[in-house]
Amino acid sequence: MVAFVALFYLVVDFKGLSHAKGMEQAQLSREIARGHQNVTKVVKPLQQWQINQNRKAADENAEPAPLIGQRDTYHAPLNPLINSIPMRFLKESDAEGGGDGLVFNPEKEKIFRLDYVIAGLSMVLLLASIGISYVLISHIFDRKIAGVTALLMLLCSLLWRFAQSGLPQPLMLFLFSFAMYFFYRAVESVQVGRSPFLWAVLTALFFGLLALAHWIAVWIFFGALTYAAFFLRPRGVVALVMLVVFLLIVAWWPLLVNLPTAGNPMGSGFYQFYAGLAGGSESMVMRNFNPEQLMLNPDGFLRKIAYGTVGQLASIFTFMGGIVAAPLFFISLLHPFKRAEIAQFRWAILIMWVWAAIGMAIFGLPEGDKDANQLHILFIPLMTAYGLALLSVLWSRLSLPIEFAMVRNGHFIITVLVSAAPFLLTVPWDITYGLQRDFKANWPPYFPLKYAEVARGVAENEIVVTDAPWAMAWYGDRTSLWLPRTRAQFYRAYDETKGQGYPMAGILLTPISTHQEYANQIAGRAGEYGEWGPLIENFSAMYNYRTNTLIGMEESFSFKVPNRLMPGADMVFYSDRNRIQ
Repeated sequence: MVAFVALFYLVVDFKGLSHAKGMEQAQLSREIARGHQNVTKVVKPLQQWQINQNRKAADENAEPAPLIGQRDTYHAPLNPLINSIPMRFLKESDAEGGGDGLVFNPEKEKIFRLDYVIAGLSMVLLLASIGISYVLISHIFDRKIAGVTALLMLLCSLLWRFAQSGLPQPLMLFLFSFAMYFFYRAVESVQVGRSPFLWAVLTALFFGLLALAHWIAVWIFFGALTYAAFFLRPRGVVALVMLVVFLLIVAWWPLLVNLPTAGNPMGSGFYQFYAGLAGGSESMVMRNFNPEQLMLNPDGFLRKIAYGTVGQLASIFTFMGGIVAAPLFFISLLHPFKRAEIAQFRWAILIMWVWAAIGMAIFGLPEGDKDANQLHILFIPLMTAYGLALLSVLWSRLSLPIEFAMVRNGHFIITVLVSAAPFLLTVPWDITYGLQRDFKANWPPYFPLKYAEVARGVAENEIVVTDAPWAMAWYGDRTSLWLPRTRAQFYRAYDETKGQGYPMAGILLTPISTHQEYANQIAGRAGEYGEWGPLIENFSAMYNYRTNTLIGMEESFSFKVPNRLMPGADMVFYSDRNRIQ
């Protein structure tokens, strides 16, 4: 069954990386594999502003930083670093052919082979996480509960969707499973009168690696630290040791990379929470060359956190991948477990979850259960195990003929059938459809072939301005500037890059902007893409061939030639000439 599920999601159901930040981390991995450290081809206007501000602080006469060759200060480093390892082998194996073998070639592959590499590695980490969770839960409860938990994880579609996305959640689940194994051993040691320091150090070590996989995981560590400070003896000392170990693992990246580059140890990720305060999306914040223009509204900040945290609890079933036993963890808090370490450890889980929920409320979950900041899935194994343990207790109190195995394990069977129903009911149709379809892409909004077509007409020293810079950088292998918030910011960036010898090649629009509702996002200049309404509308009605101008755009606008990439206006590349062959 393990092989069947893995092959289904990697071969039959897979259509390429599905998440924007997954693609962005993937292109970072490729640059690392090429020996370029953490250089990124995805340029965020706000990050560019932050880097320039840091340069001016050191030298008032400093020139603006070039957009090409820019170091990333947004993402945590561990996931791109690990994904770069298999890419290095591919690069070396194809070196004799004159290239590095890391570029998408639509003439030879329908799905980028590096998409398979990243998704395949994520699935290996997911399966390893299931194995570690089985060992941990067997130690806490028994093999039966551990086996059912492992089966539920294997049939959880949400976990596999994350493995297909390119996001670090599978790696995080792998590291978190180790951290929880060692943390439970620390709790267990305290209960039997042994020293917990070795287990606490190992716990902090893996929490440090977890934070290097995604900075938002620091919030979970706050929860573990809170529990250790009050419940692990000697009180305060264990927590202090954990904090020191954690900082030794984590602090080098913020201090040695982000701080010198951006002037802030949190880098451009510092501005993530501005989206909630400004009342807009992260896109509106990161596309702004001047965050001082943001209209921040700190009023009711604590109320927003409270509502956001409670809102996550209301949707916990969805966030836990539809596993019905997982939300029962909260009811299990009322059950008096006989073994003290089991009873104590559930409070550690609760405290960590509360801290994680607060972090997610602050930084937001705009994409719901599949958001890049989603931490609930890390708690699926342990919460499911506690829920199953509670069900076992309640089931045993019913007057049922338990001499029959089907009846004795009825609660497990019902839980598996209900939780796995979405997968079991749709997989036959998905297999039939997946094997028959010739076109495989996450469209809309991503069409890898079209990014490759644009890249063929763009030189390596040119920059593509687009609403999907992660996709252009990953599939087109070209430096891509996220479409600035305003035209004035665009023109300023245009002049800067041209003077540096890195001219802009054009503006690529995709369904990310072209499928926006006109009234809310395009009309006037109030919406997220309001300033670019003339380009987003049907270009055939806007282009004046007699005067060689675009209606609604300034005469100084250089990219007047619309290169049609799709039969409609879903994807358009505005340039100075016809660049699409």
